[in-house]
Amino acid sequence: MAFNITEDQYKTLIARLYALEENHNNIAIAVGNFSTIEQLQELLVLIKTDMDDLRNKVSALEDRVTSIEEEPLD
Repeated sequence: MAFNITEDQYKTLIARLYALEENHNNIAIAVGNFSTIEQLQELLVLIKTDMDDLRNKVSALEDRVTSIEEEPLD
């Protein structure tokens, strides 16, 4: 039994195969870039630590500016 397809059917089939391959590649990339919940939690801890450190530095700077502003001018 021969399987005969037209040129248009062949082109459509090739286009669909190409689209499937592209989607497969995109999924493979997404899976490769997938982060676990544990990794996200570790990242959040690091970000929170950095934010706390920055908050402390800003507070210290505000205190210094306030003390300089309150210093009498002679």
